[in-house]
Amino acid sequence: MLLAITTACISVLFSLLLTATHAQSKNTHSLKEPRSLNLSNWAFVNNSQDRDHLADGFFSNGGHTNNWAVLVCTSRFWFNYRHIANTLSMYRTVKRLGIPDSNIILMLADDVACNSRNKFPATVYNNNRRIIDLYGSNVEVDYRGYEVTVENFIRLLTGRVEEHVPRSKRLLTDDRSNILVFLTGHGGEDFLKFQDAEELGAQDIADAFAQMYEKKRYHEIFFMIDTCQASSMYSRFYSPNILAAASSLTGESSYSHHVDHDLGVSVIDRFTYYNLETLEHLQREDQASLAKLFSTYNFAQMQSHVGIRSDLFSRPLDKALVTDFFGGVQSVELMETVLKLSKHDRTLPILSDTSKDASSHALHDCKSGIKSECGSTLPVNRNNVLPAQKQPLVPLSNIIAAIGILMIFIFICSWI
Repeated sequence: MLLAITTACISVLFSLLLTATHAQSKNTHSLKEPRSLNLSNWAFVNNSQDRDHLADGFFSNGGHTNNWAVLVCTSRFWFNYRHIANTLSMYRTVKRLGIPDSNIILMLADDVACNSRNKFPATVYNNNRRIIDLYGSNVEVDYRGYEVTVENFIRLLTGRVEEHVPRSKRLLTDDRSNILVFLTGHGGEDFLKFQDAEELGAQDIADAFAQMYEKKRYHEIFFMIDTCQASSMYSRFYSPNILAAASSLTGESSYSHHVDHDLGVSVIDRFTYYNLETLEHLQREDQASLAKLFSTYNFAQMQSHVGIRSDLFSRPLDKALVTDFFGGVQSVELMETVLKLSKHDRTLPILSDTSKDASSHALHDCKSGIKSECGSTLPVNRNNVLPAQKQPLVPLSNIIAAIGILMIFIFICSWI
């Protein structure tokens, strides 16, 4: 009799202990929106609805998850050499800092490199010492020549492109995308000339950004413009989370920096040149803020007053990094197995190793990047990578039930 009572007590206490442990685990790994997804808050979630909630929470808290650049030279003809050099300089910078070509839209007249007046054929330089060929062998021009129009630019921003337009010419952004928009060319008060044939108005681009906001096509925009009376082009902006920098105030001209006498033309503008002096010293991991970049601007160098508009921008400038717009956002780790998501008829890699060599091996059959299509596997980037691990083979609740049944069986046997 004493043995039976003792066994029953032990059974009850042990069951209560296991139940409490299981409850604590559930509390620890609650379904509050997480900053990261790993074994601690993923392995104990068995139902697909809760997993979807975890994933949604992760991305809603994640700030921006991808960076894009739209770089536009609105000029053509040989004597506007510097405008193409401005644009290609920014192109080289954002690529060096990690934004892939798949996330860069480059619009150029592209009539300089192979111009008959070019003493150095198939090259474009931004310095008379001609150290770096900006044109090189890896420039991917998305809109070339007469494709560079106001209509195509507005359609690109708003996503209202024709069905036949390939993915490489689309701005495939979302509400987690930070976008650098860089424009250079000839302009005046409230307008920017395109190809010396038409004009983009300040209200046009303001309304385009408003459409982007309504369609959730951006998280933040950094608008940079290098032209005469440049600040007038951001004067009509009214959508949130837009920061703007302009080479000159309304009523002022912007100026070129220096001439290459062998080419007979100016090779870069002052605003772009002095921005590059800062940007060229940055690496991908640097924490330099936009406030620091803006503090380098001065009238003696620019020969114009640089305009900054930050009233629509939600963050303090000293908290916004230069690489938030000029750098790539990649959080790629290596995968060993796959994780199924209920809402998508696809498989998602589970990640473990962060080495570059391992990344190359894992991406053997599927290049990362939003323009790549990889069958049933999602592209590997910070938008869709969840660092999770395998679930336990036997759920804890099953173990508790088995132990409970065993204790009851022992209790009954002791009475017989």
